[in-house]
Amino acid sequence: MNRMVHTIGNENNTYNPFIIAKNKDIEIKYIDFGIENYGQLIRIEDSNIILLSQLIKGMKKSFFIVAHELGHYVLKHKNQVSDARVRDEFEANFFATELCFEFYREQHNKKATQPRQLLEYGMPMEMAMFI
Repeated sequence: MNRMVHTIGNENNTYNPFIIAKNKDIEIKYIDFGIENYGQLIRIEDSNIILLSQLIKGMKKSFFIVAHELGHYVLKHKNQVSDARVRDEFEANFFATELCFEFYREQHNKKATQPRQLLEYGMPMEMAMFI
């Protein structure tokens, strides 16, 4: 996963998930999800759209949500309801954690050494053990 994240960062000259999405022609739209969902990747024919909750618009936690949805895109996950969905969600979280780790380093010119440094990007606490 780390190699994949580095490749994407090098291809885009950034680890900023919003810029990566734009460079990959993935549209980002804000909608009213309510409080149950913050993001979703939608694939329609040759188009990809990341839907984000209006509740997180302008918040730093939106970086992790976009990174998570990019993980689904890069890892070619399908929309499914099965045991594979649990694995897909973990993989997307792991990808997002790695991407946000590198984005933190890009922004601060140093590695994140504490989970709280990535929590501001919206990283779930259960992913803290991977940094």
